[in-house]
Amino acid sequence: MSSRRIRVGIIGAGGIANYHAKCYMQVPYVELVAVADVVEEKAQKFAKAWGIPEENVFTNHKDMLDSVELDAVSVCTPHAFHASISIDCLKAGVHVLVEKPMATSGDEAYEMWKTSLETKKILMVAFQTRYDPELRAAREIVQSGALGKIYYGETTCYGGRRRGIPGESFTRKDTARGGVLLDLGCYSIDNAMFILGHPRPVSVSAITASAIGTQEEAVVKGGWIWNPRAFEVEDFVAAFIRFENGLVLVLKDSWAMHANTLGTTFFLGTKGGLKLWPLEVYRDEWGYMVDIKLHELPKVNSFLRKIEEFSRAVRDGLPSPIDPREIVIEQYIIDAIYESAKKHKEVEVKLPQDLLQK
Repeated sequence: MSSRRIRVGIIGAGGIANYHAKCYMQVPYVELVAVADVVEEKAQKFAKAWGIPEENVFTNHKDMLDSVELDAVSVCTPHAFHASISIDCLKAGVHVLVEKPMATSGDEAYEMWKTSLETKKILMVAFQTRYDPELRAAREIVQSGALGKIYYGETTCYGGRRRGIPGESFTRKDTARGGVLLDLGCYSIDNAMFILGHPRPVSVSAITASAIGTQEEAVVKGGWIWNPRAFEVEDFVAAFIRFENGLVLVLKDSWAMHANTLGTTFFLGTKGGLKLWPLEVYRDEWGYMVDIKLHELPKVNSFLRKIEEFSRAVRDGLPSPIDPREIVIEQYIIDAIYESAKKHKEVEVKLPQDLLQK
């Protein structure tokens, strides 16, 4: 274990960046030393809040990379800029923790991954759900073989939001490229892939809809406030994903809907089944059908754990705590979902061959 301190910069000074900063401040060997945001006032406010020197406040991430000695950065910009900024940082010799989604296309994510291999720098996608005790327990149960062969599953993030459309940087195509699929669907896909052991996807049939986001009258009391005039993406997605091993996974996510839930995440196997939130396992034992509940799962601040694991890997020269190759494959699933929805038919998940070679 190294005793050296690591110097971290933040790119993008919006809401999520403050969560990163708060967690970095709890890691004893991390120094938060610089911030960049295209809106100077936001960058200055962020710097003042987190004790960053005024001379290390920038409106361009390249200027920050040229001016400040950094070990690592968190990329917390709108989705459309994740890939280009991450690649610039990797090429500058800086380790990268990039907020989800990894990118807005499979090809962008692939280029990020290849650049990380070429530069030998860490590229970690900020899926704090990887550290959720329920998800980790579910993965252990599935990988133990206790459920037999998994043949069907459904995955959703929070069971869908009845009225939870975020701000304009998420709803305009120039900054987000896509809507709820990139924002929440990436979690749903990664959660399922993590639990299932990353099976190889084959094809997708999907639908996306912009059903509610453009309606002025849908901005109601008790819901999130957004601008329907700046709504250019999808607020609903459902997909039927086939895998090489015969497994089928159904994805369902919504920012806005006239329902209180899309259900929960669950998996069916030949010897048992499992659902999340709360985690329960269903099996036959002693000649009876039984429901098994897990008690006393550890209490974990998953967001903090994500920051700690990334910081430790940077300090100690370890590989990325989350293999970016896995997330690149998931980005190609997202590509196929958008393609299928556009073409109104099932499409192949197209993967570069070197992605399939561990």
